[in-house]
Amino acid sequence: MQSNENNHNNKGLYDDNDSFLDFGGADSERITGKRDHSAYSDGSSDDVERATKLKEAIEKENSSAYDDLDDFIYRQNKKRTRTSGKHHHHRRRSPSKLSPGHKASQIKKKHKHKHHFHKHHHRHRKKRWQKVLIGFLLFILALLIAAAVTLIIMINIGKSSLLDKGGMNIDAPKQAEVVDNGNVIYYNGFKYRFNDNITSILCMGIDKNKLSKVGKDIGTGGDADSIFVIAMDLSKSSTKIINISRDTMTNIGIYSPNGSYVGEKKAQLALAYAYGDGKETSCHNELVSVRELLYNVPINSYLALDIQGISAINDSVGGVDVVSPETIASFKKGKTYHLLGSMAPAFVISRSHATVEGNSLRMERQKTYLESFGSTLMTKTKEDLTTPMNIFKTASPYICTNIDASKVSYLAYNAVRGEYKGFDIVTVPGKAKQGKKYAEYYVDEKKCFEMFLDVYYINEGKE
Repeated sequence: MQSNENNHNNKGLYDDNDSFLDFGGADSERITGKRDHSAYSDGSSDDVERATKLKEAIEKENSSAYDDLDDFIYRQNKKRTRTSGKHHHHRRRSPSKLSPGHKASQIKKKHKHKHHFHKHHHRHRKKRWQKVLIGFLLFILALLIAAAVTLIIMINIGKSSLLDKGGMNIDAPKQAEVVDNGNVIYYNGFKYRFNDNITSILCMGIDKNKLSKVGKDIGTGGDADSIFVIAMDLSKSSTKIINISRDTMTNIGIYSPNGSYVGEKKAQLALAYAYGDGKETSCHNELVSVRELLYNVPINSYLALDIQGISAINDSVGGVDVVSPETIASFKKGKTYHLLGSMAPAFVISRSHATVEGNSLRMERQKTYLESFGSTLMTKTKEDLTTPMNIFKTASPYICTNIDASKVSYLAYNAVRGEYKGFDIVTVPGKAKQGKKYAEYYVDEKKCFEMFLDVYYINEGKE
C-alpha cells in the first residue's frame, strides 16, 4: 500500500514530464548518463531522487536552448544593422517569457549592445567636394602659370626681334667717318656709338582714295599722307618720334601695276606706298625709301593704318583731348576738344592747300594728337596691361603690319615697368617749296644728319 501511495503521489511529476519519459531508451541514457529500467519503480527515496535529477536536467536543457536562440537572434539583428545602415536595438526578453530555468543572472549576462554612430557618408561627401575644389584651384593655378610663362617667352622673343640690327650699314655724309658698319661714327671731332637699345617702327597713315602718278607710271596702292618713325630707347623707356613730311623729295621705287620693278625716281615720299599692292609690298617700298632717307638705319617694324581706322583706335581709349594749334575745318585755334568718332580723323587729316606750309601745319596737329594719345594710352596700359593688345585687335581690320603679338607684349611690358616721360617729337629739318604741280619738301642735309645722331647715337665725347 505504501508503495502504491507513493506511486499515486508522484503521478503528477511523471505526467508533467511525459515528453521526457517518452524519450525512453537512448534518450534517457543520454540525459542520466546510464540506462534506467526502473523508472516506474515503487516510489522509494531512490526514485524521488532520480526524478528530481531528471527535472533539473530538463530545466538545464531548456535554458541552454534559450541561450542558443538568443545568440542566433542577436547575430541576425547585428548583420541587418551592418548591411542596412540603420540603427537597431535588440529586443530584450522579459523574464516572464523566459523558461523557468532562465535566471536573472543570465539576463544580466545577455549580450551587451554597443551603440554604433552611423556617419551616413557625410564626411566622405565633404572630402569629395574638397578634393574637387582643390583640383579646380590647381587647374586654374596651372593655367595662370602657363599664361605667365607664355607671356615671358613672348616678351623675350619680342625684345630680340625689335632690337635686331641685321643688315646695318650706315651710309653717312662725306663729313662723317663710319667705323664697323656704323656702330661707331666720328663727326666734327666727336665720337658717337650706336645705341643698341633703340628699336624703330615706321608708322604710316594711308589714304587709299588717291591714284598717284610719277611720269607715265600710275600707283594704285594709295598715298602715305602721314609718315613718322618711332624710335624707342627700351633701356630708358624714352621715345622720340621723327616726323617726316609726306612731300619730302627723295628716291622712291617705281613698280608697274603687275608688280614689276621699273626703277627709281625722285618724287614725294608719300608716293612710294602707291607703287605696291596697298599692303605688304607697299609697306616694304615705303620702308626702303625711309631707311635711305635716314642713312640706312635699321628699321625692321612697320605699321600702315587706313584713315578709316582712326576713329576706332581713338575711341578704343575713350577719346583724346587736344588743343587745336590752328583754325581749320570746324576747329578753332587755342580751343580744347575731346575727340570722338569722326572728329579724330578730321583733326588729324585736314590740311589747307592754300599754302605750301599746309602739310607742315597739319604735322603740328598730328604731333599734338600723338602726344595726347600717347599719354592716354600709357595711363590705360598701367591700369590694364592688355590695353595695347586690345587696341591692336581693334585696329587689325584697318592695318597692315609685321608687328606680331610678341613685339606688342614686350612693348607693353616695357612701357608699364618704366616711368612714362612722354614723346619727344622732332621733324626732319628742311624747307617746303611749290613745285610745278605739287608742294615739295627739301631736306637740310647737315641738320638732318645731326638730328639722326642725336636720336640714334650716344655721344662719347671728343675723340
